Amino acid sequence: MDWSHFGADRPAFRPAVDPSAYYPAHSHEAARHALGSAFARREPVVLVDGETGVGKSLVARKWLDDLMPLVPRVVLPTARAERAADLLQAILFDMGKPYAGMSEQELRLAVTGHLLDAAAGGFPTVVVLDEAQALSHEALEELRTLFNLEARGASAVFAVLVAHPMLRDAFRRAAYGLIADRVSVRCAVEALSAEDSVAYLCHQLRAAGANPERVLEDGAAALLAAACRGVPRVLNRAAATAFELAHAAGAGCVDVEAAVGALEQLEIAAPDDGSDAEAEAPAVLALPAREKAAEGNERGAARGSKEKVARRRTV
Repeated sequence: MDWSHFGADRPAFRPAVDPSAYYPAHSHEAARHALGSAFARREPVVLVDGETGVGKSLVARKWLDDLMPLVPRVVLPTARAERAADLLQAILFDMGKPYAGMSEQELRLAVTGHLLDAAAGGFPTVVVLDEAQALSHEALEELRTLFNLEARGASAVFAVLVAHPMLRDAFRRAAYGLIADRVSVRCAVEALSAEDSVAYLCHQLRAAGANPERVLEDGAAALLAAACRGVPRVLNRAAATAFELAHAAGAGCVDVEAAVGALEQLEIAAPDDGSDAEAEAPAVLALPAREKAAEGNERGAARGSKEKVARRRTV
């Protein structure tokens, strides 16, 4: 699809983690600031958890991108490790260091040496482990031993465990007591509110260079926000599909019909028939100059068309 049709420089709703399009919702910002505070105190490990698709990986990547470039870092996008050796190999691979053909002890010594060397520069190595709930107990115990590494009286490692809440549940079990005791900060990233969901859609469009007031109708935005239950990943998918449908129809704006079509195509349940999505739409979509007669007439005509569509189709 040609996003320039909607005045955008690039796709507005992308599935990949994109720190440049970060939306500062309350729980996301709280987690990001907690990460910064824990790093400043040189805590060894922070847990950032949340349900699938709420943006916990984005929070970690946004915080990481804002760090000074000289802070050493390791990022494991999929921290799946059954054995301690698997985790050590993944760390060395991300560091760009040799890891093939080494015994577990050789891997451990290599990782230890590189972490201590890096800490000599004054900063701990930030290790971000995404999907950390996939780490086995053995791998987590190996990670715990790395927290014991110190340089200049402070931890040589600052680990960020990005995980599904099941890891927090695991930490309540006795077998995980030693690693759980080292988790100094636990941040829960939550789904967006209805108002934040609409603001999120507008934010993504602005980040891509488009004007949300002109390419996304109020009712369509409110409908997508209500149906997607505040999950950014689902919002991205539904909004992208709605814009594709509008583009295919030659429309310059996503209306309720396009939003309904996108939800149907993705098999996402729409709000109950009794809800008035447009009435619940927050004012973030208000045009700065909506009081101008020409724009008011244009919006009124579009809304009249949209209401006819809404009566024809069950939302």
